[in-house]
Amino acid sequence: MNLVDKVNVLLVDDQPQKLLAYEAALASLGENLIKVDSGTKALQILLREEVAAILLDVNMPVLDGFETAAMIRQHPRFESVPIIFVTGVNTTDMDRLKGYELGAVDYVYVPVIPEILRAKVGVFVELFRKTRELVALNREMRSAPHNAKTPTGT
Repeated sequence: MNLVDKVNVLLVDDQPQKLLAYEAALASLGENLIKVDSGTKALQILLREEVAAILLDVNMPVLDGFETAAMIRQHPRFESVPIIFVTGVNTTDMDRLKGYELGAVDYVYVPVIPEILRAKVGVFVELFRKTRELVALNREMRSAPHNAKTPTGT
């Protein structure tokens, strides 16, 4: 896989206008933005796609962001995917603590400031790329023939 390939960023919010706002804010990153309107659809996407980061609304019907994050973290393949919670509700320290315990790496508050959102997501996209690069280099090193010198018998 080429390092310049686009990576997936999963955007999860039940409000279409917010998804459009996130898309507009993140478009300049040049990544593949996958938009879904529920936690259930987010879980389905994760089973098919590798993602660099998840932007996840806390307040959604059926599966809220906390429940969705808990389900994501139950799967070993997704335990290290960065989750950035988005909330428009005043969150208490206990709410934030709950989010961090569920694997959130950060919170973004509505109204979202596009530059801050872009900077936060951009950091995780770059980290994803660097990690992928290290994995590829390690794989390459393990499969390369060793250049061990043989004794000459003198």
